[in-house]
Amino acid sequence: MATFVLLASVVVARAEEPYHLGPLDQLQVKVSDLRAGTGEAYQWQAFNGDFTVGASGRVSLPVVGEIEASGRTTTDIATDIAERLKTKAGLATKPDASVQIIKFRPFYVVGGVEKPGGYEFRPNLTVLQGISLAGGIQRVPTDVLLQFVRDAVQSRGEIKQLSATRFALIARQARLDAEVKDTPLTFPPELETRSKEPEIARILREERLTLEARHGSLTAQITNLKQSKDFLTEQISSLVSKDANTGEQIQIIKQELARISGLVSKGLSAMPRQIETSQTLATLESSRLDVQIAVIRARQDISRADRDILDLKDQRRNTALQELAETRIRLNETTAKLESARNLLYQAEIRSPATVVANAEAYTKPEYIILRRHNGKSEQITAEEGDLLQPGDVVRVQPHLTETAKGFVPGMSAETARTLGGSLNDF
Repeated sequence: MATFVLLASVVVARAEEPYHLGPLDQLQVKVSDLRAGTGEAYQWQAFNGDFTVGASGRVSLPVVGEIEASGRTTTDIATDIAERLKTKAGLATKPDASVQIIKFRPFYVVGGVEKPGGYEFRPNLTVLQGISLAGGIQRVPTDVLLQFVRDAVQSRGEIKQLSATRFALIARQARLDAEVKDTPLTFPPELETRSKEPEIARILREERLTLEARHGSLTAQITNLKQSKDFLTEQISSLVSKDANTGEQIQIIKQELARISGLVSKGLSAMPRQIETSQTLATLESSRLDVQIAVIRARQDISRADRDILDLKDQRRNTALQELAETRIRLNETTAKLESARNLLYQAEIRSPATVVANAEAYTKPEYIILRRHNGKSEQITAEEGDLLQPGDVVRVQPHLTETAKGFVPGMSAETARTLGGSLNDF
């Protein structure tokens, strides 16, 4: 039991009170008794091994079963083991039981350290030693400002690309509006005022050429259809004239046929002549019918050409409307991305470097807070570097924030901002 007393006493942080067990503490149990008659000490082999206090706060042991361990001392556990063994084995006296802590439950370090997490506890561990196990106070990497420069370069590249895309979409939107409304193409002042810049001039020129090409294509198709209509109109005029001439010939043949029929009935003319005249009449009437059908078909073709002209105009307008809707969606997305890129550039060039400089000062004298559970409740203790820790403690390291170290300084001058990262007015 002397070993246990030594181990338990060194973990007392501020008062000489016994150490209370908790989950993840590892115990070594030994049980022995003195055999009557021989005078030899008998070691209970069933208890050879290490045992861990579970998450439930109990420790499971052979023979005696589960024993409540959380919040109790090793002496309490040893007494329970001896009492239970005496009862179960029917012994006259209690055996000697000893319980030692061979591995304490871990403590934890969080906040401004290099490697936050859980670490193995050892006796007489101070706050400063615990922080050193976690890699020490968080330091600003030597290349952090270089990373800001790389981020700024990347953000500027994204802004340049997104700005070019946005200008192109604005120009396309203006061109599509002109197509839908069938009005002359005019660009917004945002583009017109920068029309002498090579990139903007190229965008405006391409949109004008696109509008001219699409308008020329539509005009050419409509012109072809109108020419087809003119040809059909002339064809109809010719067919109508032919129909009129054929009608006159039919009237003459009908009169001739009536005269010949009268002569045949009187025996003054031969029947073959009447038949020949009848066949001529039938041929003329058939030819006239073909001409009339051709006129109807030509008029149908003219109507179809009129519908095709309307369909071409509607199709081109619907296409322009669909492209306009898609362009507006892309323009909104690009504008949102551009705003995000500008914010990132601001962070990389101005806010983040200023914050790093301020926080570097804040971490030179950090504050230490210990969160410790006591009697089932959590208490918060303000600690110093030399204070002793207990197993299960949570050490929180936080910066000592002054007014300067609370983030970006709102009153930073424009000159300082330019020194840290330059100006965002270029975009």
